Amino acid sequence: MRLISMSIIACFLVVATGSAQSDRDFSGNWKLNSKRSNLNEMTVPTDVAIRIEQSPASLTLFGTLQESGASRTSAYPLDGRSERSKAGASVSTTVTKWEGSALLVNTIVSGPTNYTVMERWKRSPDGNTITVKRTLVRNTGEIESILVYENPQAMARVQPTLVQPAPPVQPAQPTRSAQPELQPAWTRAAPSHQQKSESPEQDYVVTAGTRVLLRLTNSINTKRTVAGDHVYLETATPVYVDGKLIIPAGSYVTGTVTESKRAGRVKGLSALNLQFESITLRNGVVHDLRARAGSVDTKGNLDRAEGRIKGESNKGGDAGTVAKTTAAGTGIGAVIGSAAGHTGMGAGVGAAAGALGGLAGVLGSRGADVVLPQGTTMELVVDRDLRFTPEELRAIR
Repeated sequence: MRLISMSIIACFLVVATGSAQSDRDFSGNWKLNSKRSNLNEMTVPTDVAIRIEQSPASLTLFGTLQESGASRTSAYPLDGRSERSKAGASVSTTVTKWEGSALLVNTIVSGPTNYTVMERWKRSPDGNTITVKRTLVRNTGEIESILVYENPQAMARVQPTLVQPAPPVQPAQPTRSAQPELQPAWTRAAPSHQQKSESPEQDYVVTAGTRVLLRLTNSINTKRTVAGDHVYLETATPVYVDGKLIIPAGSYVTGTVTESKRAGRVKGLSALNLQFESITLRNGVVHDLRARAGSVDTKGNLDRAEGRIKGESNKGGDAGTVAKTTAAGTGIGAVIGSAAGHTGMGAGVGAAAGALGGLAGVLGSRGADVVLPQGTTMELVVDRDLRFTPEELRAIR
């Protein structure tokens, strides 16, 4: 008897384990069911048919926009790394995260148009359907849609059962067994009253003035960067509110260069100004951001009120250049003048020539550029409260 019980338990564990693993496996051929889907005027191309190959490290999707169209390939990493790809002038960065048996996919697209696509992939318990909840985030707002993909072979097997005529509905006969269904008015009122008495969960607010340490993931400088270029950063330290983790380390921050000015040849310093626009948490939640740079680990001066970085002045270097060329010219002129019997005159002429040469060199060169290499750390100062709902922070780790 004990052996039989152990065998039953072992079989149950095997079945449960296989079910858990299959919930996370999206492999196979799938076809979009447009009647069950809610496309909601999607501006991002939607595949009508997909084929998925999945391994522990990655998920590769081969999709077609038309029934007989060419296939396009997308790669989703499953091992914690980010996947970067380029299509035309657009660059995409994709990260994923498991939430139980659901796969969260976050893709940031930059190029002629900038947007973020957040997806939640979930396979049905019977394994015949994949539901993708997609949110498209632009500066103008958000668009949500639901895509339902079905296994064509499985749907073909169950289709005949869907067209069977339903049996005629028999009129209900009043019996004593129907009485309990007429009485739940009391029990229905109780949960409603109970719900009203419960206080809703409060939002978490990252207040204006909060400082967040960031790390630059792409390099920028006033020599090559122009206004309108994008800036990508990651949070280097987490942010907590009342002991609750709100912004974990490794969250993505995007921004734009609003000013990039090189130093003049005679006067004027180089200047760089950044505008932070959005923050994406590691669970895919995106919020608009209004912030400025509070400190930057680089040479130059930072206007803390505006977040504007000015390059270093090179007045000392310019004076040194003129002095060196003047001294060199004086020495050469003295030697030539001494040979001609006019030492003093030769020295004066040489000094003047050296000074002119040094001045010409100064006038022909620019001042120092503002340079922020990859990995530069800077502080972001929040200018407007960031409000997060408890639901947005459910899967934060």
